[in-house]
Amino acid sequence: MAKNYHKEKLILKQLKLGDIDAFTQIYTTYYAKLCRYVYKLSGNTDIAEDIVQEQLMQLWEKRQKLTINSLNSYLYKAVYNKYINYYNTQKKQISLKAQLQMEAIIEVEDTDASTNKERLNLLYKIINNLPKKRKEIFILSRLKNYQYKEIAKIKNISERTVETQIRKALITIRKEIAKSKLPLLYLLLSSFY
Repeated sequence: MAKNYHKEKLILKQLKLGDIDAFTQIYTTYYAKLCRYVYKLSGNTDIAEDIVQEQLMQLWEKRQKLTINSLNSYLYKAVYNKYINYYNTQKKQISLKAQLQMEAIIEVEDTDASTNKERLNLLYKIINNLPKKRKEIFILSRLKNYQYKEIAKIKNISERTVETQIRKALITIRKEIAKSKLPLLYLLLSSFY
């Protein structure tokens, strides 16, 4: 154990001095392990490789400024944080898309105002008929633009549960709209998720 600790400290010291062999050794030792770890988080090989490569390049670029006690802990925590940042950015983009889609539904221009009103009434009726917890989560996400993380905190549930509830709500909404005779509304919602 002490031997590995001293070896790691020596590699970190060499890295700080700009030794490319030390960086290569770190890259060779950790790249595949970190990719597997991020893949478990993301489920996507390309995302995992991008995050790990970016982090290892950042290690090289910022090597002189870094203070690292445990290289293993540092790298795993760093790629985890990069993945979380990536994940949150993706959720914001999805939320923005959903908001634009909801606005498109509300702003549908139709010469027949009663058909437009009928579409909106159907949508709101479907949302109101969702199970209470699912409806609350859906409204927080899609109408009030809360992030999954925020909803999870408010409702004291996991982000995964929030994601599942949103997915189930969208499935229900799509099914109910498909049953109706209002195809334009269905088309607008078909890309909701």
